Amino acid sequence: MALYRYLCRNIVGTENHVKTLRLLNTVRDNVVSTKCYATITSGSFGEGLEMRGSDLDVMLEEKSMVVYADDITRLNPDTKYLRMETDDVKPGFTQLLLETNVITTLSEYFEEFNGKHYLSSTLFKHYLLDNQDTHIIHGLCISDKDGLFDYAMSLHYQLSSFNVHIWMDNVEPHTLHTIDVAIALNSKLLFFSNWTTDDAFKIETYEYKRIIHQLVSCDQSSLKYLYAYYISLAFAEYTQNISLNCTRSNKHQYKQYTSCRCGMQQNIHHDAVSGWLMLASFFYKSKQYSNSLRIILYSISKFTPEKLYRFIDLSDIHYQLLKLKSFREKTIVRLWKIMLVDFMTFEKKSQVIPNELQMEVEN
Repeated sequence: MALYRYLCRNIVGTENHVKTLRLLNTVRDNVVSTKCYATITSGSFGEGLEMRGSDLDVMLEEKSMVVYADDITRLNPDTKYLRMETDDVKPGFTQLLLETNVITTLSEYFEEFNGKHYLSSTLFKHYLLDNQDTHIIHGLCISDKDGLFDYAMSLHYQLSSFNVHIWMDNVEPHTLHTIDVAIALNSKLLFFSNWTTDDAFKIETYEYKRIIHQLVSCDQSSLKYLYAYYISLAFAEYTQNISLNCTRSNKHQYKQYTSCRCGMQQNIHHDAVSGWLMLASFFYKSKQYSNSLRIILYSISKFTPEKLYRFIDLSDIHYQLLKLKSFREKTIVRLWKIMLVDFMTFEKKSQVIPNELQMEVEN
């Protein structure tokens, strides 16, 4: 029991923290997955454990190709079907044979042998390696040079007899412990995985409707807060890339302005301040200085001594506040919405950064 308490207090957090981390990973993966790729956070961090020296392991499932071993019904003409061939290969390995004649669009990562086309894992990884300066091929994965994360491309293996469904309901309420808050605030992998959400998120009408439908269909408020949290993070970058200076027509410019404003209003649910400051920057860029000033004054009023910050040691004020029943009954993302002052980051070509700050960046 002494070893268990030590592990919970100093290394992995309580059992509730591990469950919360797993749920965070599941909801984030669901939000950033698209028609083309499904994202799966795996490894020890995907299981809710962050040990010293752990990295972020992410599997990206390519949805346009399906692997099968037995005969299956081919229902989707846009799907490329790959048949497993295990003859003359090492145990645990297989060759993937492309059964349809679509090689003209897939020649970048297929090799021809005896008139047949097989998927090449080496060509596949080189094709996906978009930046040689920051990413390298590390075994089966594409990794950053700092060794912080590994991306592994994968294909869906379709079984003809049954399907597997993963459900996220029946999330039990739990008590939020102070040690869980401290570990979450100082988790580098959680911070990194959360702030890669906006990089992976590409807004499309279909995907947006899917995510909103999942949010409103959740029976439990804890899941609603999780979806709202990651939707807010996803819009942090997307709204910065909407051009506000359109020369096509006044109608199109107004549409761009409305889209950006609506996105900014959905970007205020992941912490107490940064989303509001981004909205103030949007109004400043739109020359609505009165609205911008009001929001800035409102944001400044939130900078009180009990606020939480990333990578800090909790003070006595924090410990006393987090012992209150009203805070212990909240989920971690709900607590962040009320108390966390997170980083505010402008993209390199942000459309909402004030001109004065843009001049400093360029200089």
